[in-house]
Amino acid sequence: MNYFVHGVTKTGGKLHAREIGEYWNFDEAVAVARQRIDDFLYREYQRSVWHGVTPQKLLMLYKQAGEAILIVPKVHSATFVPQFDHLEYAAAKCKEICASPAAPPKTTPAKA
Repeated sequence: MNYFVHGVTKTGGKLHAREIGEYWNFDEAVAVARQRIDDFLYREYQRSVWHGVTPQKLLMLYKQAGEAILIVPKVHSATFVPQFDHLEYAAAKCKEICASPAAPPKTTPAKA
């Protein structure tokens, strides 16, 4: 069964959805969804790490500015459809990211 991956954002009080892609199976769709969430979280972590970001703050950033990732089957049927909870995944990933030690920021040597 094919699955669509959609990204939903909220801008100016309105929801905007876009199709990220169509995938042959649920596992491929989940891998893409996780990668989208990971990219956002790692980017925000790098921006915020030196300000004392916690897993809770990172998750709040995702909820406020990240893309809600939805996976839907191409053909709707009465059979069981696996689920992907983007918030559950993001919360676990925030804990994982914040638990790892951060590297110090790169500095450029001063020119004489």
